[in-house]
Amino acid sequence: MKLNFLSKFLMFINLLLLIIQLFLMGTFGGFFQYPFLNLMVPVVVLINFLFFIFWIFRFKWPFLLFIFSFLIGFAEWERLYKLPNNAIAVSSGLKVMSFNVRLFNSYNWMDKKNVPQSITSFINEHSPDIVCLQEFSKEFSPMFTNYPHNYTESSRKNGHNGLSILSKYPLSNKGLIAFKNSNNSAIYAEIQYKRDTLRIYNVHLESLRINLQDTLFTKQSSQKFINRVTDVIKKQEIQMEKFQVVEQSNNHPSVICTDLNNNAFSKVYEGIKKNRIDAFSIAGDGLGATYNLAYFPFRIDFIFVDPKMNVIDFNTHDVSLSDHKPISAILTWK
Repeated sequence: MKLNFLSKFLMFINLLLLIIQLFLMGTFGGFFQYPFLNLMVPVVVLINFLFFIFWIFRFKWPFLLFIFSFLIGFAEWERLYKLPNNAIAVSSGLKVMSFNVRLFNSYNWMDKKNVPQSITSFINEHSPDIVCLQEFSKEFSPMFTNYPHNYTESSRKNGHNGLSILSKYPLSNKGLIAFKNSNNSAIYAEIQYKRDTLRIYNVHLESLRINLQDTLFTKQSSQKFINRVTDVIKKQEIQMEKFQVVEQSNNHPSVICTDLNNNAFSKVYEGIKKNRIDAFSIAGDGLGATYNLAYFPFRIDFIFVDPKMNVIDFNTHDVSLSDHKPISAILTWK
């Protein structure tokens, strides 16, 4: 079918957005000079998908553009969306959970009572072997009696915001990776598992601090917003590099639980993940969104595992006990 002038104009916009999508998803390699743009991948993909639906209903051939771009960037799509996994979950193996608990609702962000106790009940119900908690508060933390071993550090001296590793296995060789001028940090500890030493990292990178008061509707506020987010992402990249320095001296297989405060198409994702496996991309389901950024779903919490390990199961748990959703993975040795 021939396209009229309006359809040709829309097709041009659609084609331009599909090319931008491929670059943002890293199909052609490299990262943009303005890292803020990589955050926009889910938004651009949604717009392109709506174009795809539009062309289908209009019976117009440009719907093929989306299919063509999907085939070109197929390898990158598993970072964004996974088809439902119909395999039967295996319960045996090392079960690891990561959860940003937002200080156990100590400032009553959520209109819920007994959040700390509900978090304890949730964790006990799923019974992971290792739990990595971000935005951990010693003051408001419940008792995790099922976890006899733990390592907890505040991100700042005498601060209330920190990280904790809870474990059913004894922890050794513990350490803090402090980030300069930040309320965020990383910690690590090692366990003995299957006659081998395994290092567990709990990493929390700089928060984006985007809220509903932020706007892009005026030139002045738009530039101010973009500059602020870009500065935060540059700070994340410095924190990533500090993590890499510590990890370079590690001779053991590692599992990294992290709230990146960034998505799977960012430089910090590549830098923390390195040559490891993103557990979601192996056994995840759907978008795997762990956080709503201005009502838009983003996957910013990750579990990265050593290539020596198999990812048997992965879950993004649909519970409302924080502004993040907890994630968990079951791992076995290859």
